[in-house]
Amino acid sequence: MKTTKTTLTNQCYHCGDPCGKNPVEYDEKEFCCQGCKTVYDIFRENDLENFYALQAAAGSTPKEVAGKYDYLRADPIVEKLLSFKSDHLNIISLYIPAIHCSSCIWLLENLDKLASGILQTEVDFPKKSLRISFEPGNISLLEIVVLL
Repeated sequence: MKTTKTTLTNQCYHCGDPCGKNPVEYDEKEFCCQGCKTVYDIFRENDLENFYALQAAAGSTPKEVAGKYDYLRADPIVEKLLSFKSDHLNIISLYIPAIHCSSCIWLLENLDKLASGILQTEVDFPKKSLRISFEPGNISLLEIVVLL
């Protein structure tokens, strides 16, 4: 997919936040940080750039809390969360209250292009839920949650 030339606006191409005095310039676009530039690059490398056509400045900057999801390292907890478990396939349904637009749906339904081991994703927008089928030998539930 070809990228189009973007006028530099000092607004992050990914999340829409101000870029400040030292924007990260890449691919004729400005980013507020290396994180937003990296997400853009991942989308570009995986032919997912049309994410930005759905909504300008569609990315968001979540606040990370170190160790927030460490409980997902415990197999007994993970097993209770799964709706199906086998040696080669796990399925989980997650409530994703932040789903609010077609960009969210599109991105969530393309997670298999962003992470090896995710086989299929299906969004139920009215219920704000996401069903994920994944290979437990290639990706853990913790890695999926961190990706989300």
